[in-house]
Amino acid sequence: MIGWLRKVLPGAGRADAPRARGYDPSQPFVINLYDDRVVVHRPDGQREEVEWDALERVVVRVSNREPWAGPAWLILVGDPAADGTRRGCVVPMNAVNQAALVERLQALPGFSQSKLDNALRDAAAGKHRTDANLWKRGAQPEPAASDAGAADPARQADAADGTHAPGGH
Repeated sequence: MIGWLRKVLPGAGRADAPRARGYDPSQPFVINLYDDRVVVHRPDGQREEVEWDALERVVVRVSNREPWAGPAWLILVGDPAADGTRRGCVVPMNAVNQAALVERLQALPGFSQSKLDNALRDAAAGKHRTDANLWKRGAQPEPAASDAGAADPARQADAADGTHAPGGH
């Protein structure tokens, strides 16, 4: 994934690389949603897209290092095209039409809203954090906090007497 990101954002992560045109908050990224794909128009004129059927995972990044500094970023990673080229989009959370993109992503089975909320909180506070996977194709949905022990009789019994099952938190 790092190689693909370097192609998308030249110079990212290399101190000796020529300075790529950085993210300019006055020039918006623009997201267009279609039934079959998402298209991102970047301020530098480049266009990125991924088909919904090709989407493999969604990652949120919060960083204080260029070119990622500022808002949280969504990284939509697609599977390789037939010719081997990588497909995907990188978009800041303050892009034009980002609310519609987030709404579409929230409809994916197993999408982690809590991880997105945590990342947005950290970005707003000026913190940085490790990348978090919000969704991955084929992954099992995480149980809701209120459902965490519902199917586990040992945890239910422990909850009744105030103890914890081994390995529980």
